[in-house]
Amino acid sequence: MDVSRIKNRLQGIFSAHTEDSGRMLRLNEPEVFGLLQELGLATAPYAFCPADADADAVAEWAEEALLLAQGPGKLLLKVTGREILHKTEIKGVRVLSGDECSRPDALVQAKERMLEEVAAKVDAGLIEGFLAEGFVAHRPNIPGQEVLLSLRRDPAFGPVVILGIGGTLTEWYGKGCAGGSTLIMPAAGFDEEMALSALSAHPLLSLLCRPSRLYPTAPLGVEELTGIMARLAELGRDLEEDDDLPWRLAEIEINPAVASEGRLVALDGVGALQVAVATATDRPVEKIRNLLEPDSAVVLGVSAKGSNPGRIILDNLLRSPGLAPEQLAVVHGREKEIAGVPCYTDVSSLPQKYDLAVVSIPAEGALSAIEDLVAGDKAESIILIPGGFAEAGRQDLAVAIEGVLDASHRNPGGGPVMVGGNCLGIVSRDNYNTFFLPTYKLPFNPGRGENLALISQSGAYLVTFASNYDGLISPRASISFGNQMDLTVADFLEHFLAEPEVTVMACYVEGFRDGDGVRFLEFARAAREAGKRVIVFKAGKTPLGAQAAASHTASLAGNYAVAKSCLEGAGVAVAESLEHFEDLIMTFTLLAGRPAAGRRTGIISNAGFECSTVMDRLEGLSLAVFDEATQALLDEVLPPFAHRSNPIDCTPMTGTDAFVAACGAILDSPAVDAAILSSVPVTPALNNLPRAADGSHPEDLDDPRSQPRQMMDVMDGSAKPAVVVVDSGNIYDPMCRMLLAAGVPVFRKIDRAARALAAFCAETKRSS
Repeated sequence: MDVSRIKNRLQGIFSAHTEDSGRMLRLNEPEVFGLLQELGLATAPYAFCPADADADAVAEWAEEALLLAQGPGKLLLKVTGREILHKTEIKGVRVLSGDECSRPDALVQAKERMLEEVAAKVDAGLIEGFLAEGFVAHRPNIPGQEVLLSLRRDPAFGPVVILGIGGTLTEWYGKGCAGGSTLIMPAAGFDEEMALSALSAHPLLSLLCRPSRLYPTAPLGVEELTGIMARLAELGRDLEEDDDLPWRLAEIEINPAVASEGRLVALDGVGALQVAVATATDRPVEKIRNLLEPDSAVVLGVSAKGSNPGRIILDNLLRSPGLAPEQLAVVHGREKEIAGVPCYTDVSSLPQKYDLAVVSIPAEGALSAIEDLVAGDKAESIILIPGGFAEAGRQDLAVAIEGVLDASHRNPGGGPVMVGGNCLGIVSRDNYNTFFLPTYKLPFNPGRGENLALISQSGAYLVTFASNYDGLISPRASISFGNQMDLTVADFLEHFLAEPEVTVMACYVEGFRDGDGVRFLEFARAAREAGKRVIVFKAGKTPLGAQAAASHTASLAGNYAVAKSCLEGAGVAVAESLEHFEDLIMTFTLLAGRPAAGRRTGIISNAGFECSTVMDRLEGLSLAVFDEATQALLDEVLPPFAHRSNPIDCTPMTGTDAFVAACGAILDSPAVDAAILSSVPVTPALNNLPRAADGSHPEDLDDPRSQPRQMMDVMDGSAKPAVVVVDSGNIYDPMCRMLLAAGVPVFRKIDRAARALAAFCAETKRSS
């Protein structure tokens, strides 16, 4: 494959149509076929007749086309035009046979009739010509015969290669399989061996390249499919990385490409180029340290008499351990001081440059405030609190602020970095709190989690996490990044990648900025290599509806499917729900430092239903086979009525000491890499309730011999990852909080525990 020839071919097309292309220039079918042939993919034989061809050229075309009809005795005649997207609806596709495939004059007459019919439905100026296409032997609408192949430029993640079920049933398969009819791989980092493995294991697409009851000999070789995918990926990377090109390849789609005589042949194709957009200047991400660990701060938008977001932020800053009160300032037009903090009439009056400026004024005034901060060089970083920008229809304000910051990044010193707008603020552990919520509504009591960075596009999500895990998991940083008008989620990933104390980065993302997904994947791969964990919950599982009219790929592979595939390929743990997201955060955060050597898991429960359920939901874990010494120890400590093989069902009659001793035996076993330790706690045989002030029961949670106390001792004595399940009501919440506070992941359902532990073990194995 000669990429330079392809670039020149596409540049010629772009140059010829630049004036009337707008933002998107579609390729016509002969252009796409020429491109595919450069890629080394066979196409259906064809002859093209331009719309403005003279009589001699038309006659020559007819003679050439009739040669394609020899053998099958028929031709496919198609109108061609880069803006004609749905040919069938305008009678722009016909199968020709008989005289029309044997006499040149009859073929020309068929073309003229099609021209007349199409021109009655669309502007004649859109008709670029006619394509006579020879038939390729294949079996349409039969599984394993037709594929869709696409190279699509995702705005966030760049070029991705998509292989799916092709033909007229493409969308039908896509809907029926809930998106499971495709294989999606990013061009960046494309690995042909990984593609081969994924294709061979795919429940639908593997029919193309593996012998089966339907195909004793596979229709295609797996190497042929992965080879063309690799060439598409290479083309996508090369074109994307060439900053001198005035355009980007938006898409090439082949649908269908068919299995014919052991080779892949393209029968139809669409493509598009889009005008390249200038990228923003690199942000000085080193100033994120000023943002998260400031020595000084100024607040704009503080009420002197009432309680508004700015005043709450100031009050929270005054309570912050990392900021001395004398290093705080307020911009206020009338007051001399508020809450003991000096006020200055405007930004230009500020006596120094501050590490952090918090702008909490309405969107209309935010632009001038940021202009003043930049012009006066008064801040290293900015938190822009208010909404009312692009999300409220004021794209002009957002663009203006982005322009001010982008220009400042081009200057010596790089200007300030900014998080927001439309954000709740930041809580930087042991430094400060700029959430505009009073601490009596949202306290931040200390807990574990100094190794966790929680990076969320939604401020409200951070609030719910902080409240639910207060005193249990307190992230090193809780960052609401809002509209990403300057700093992006990838910028924060880059920052924490260089922070040795942070080993888990959990990101709630609603959308990536253009091109930022590529950077995110780069840093995620680096995190994986460094043994760090990246977790993502991606909201917004909608298809690329706006582009679906131009191709099948957009409707078949929506932006969520592309994001999920790209993220997982980079080693990111992608959560399917908020519940799953928090399960992964808890597990990865609390089990940091306890790597699993593999996926062999020991499981104990005192309830038969849990043993049955977890067997169906191992999620990639494998059941450990206990060694003889472990089995002997289990025989010794468990009562005779207990089921001793893995998973152990010790029944509700097993007492605290025996249950905990069995947990210890599991963790000590050389045949076990990880453990799920579960007990339905309602049995009186277990000591797990707080002491009753009225003496109504004998249990005491604080007794060193209580179930959770002994379990904590056993787990502290092991370096293996283990999770606990407590599937019962709120009177057992104290037991759960005790375990969580000790750094033990606790679940209320055993299937959730298995899913989270499986993700932890899988990622640990990959990291190591």
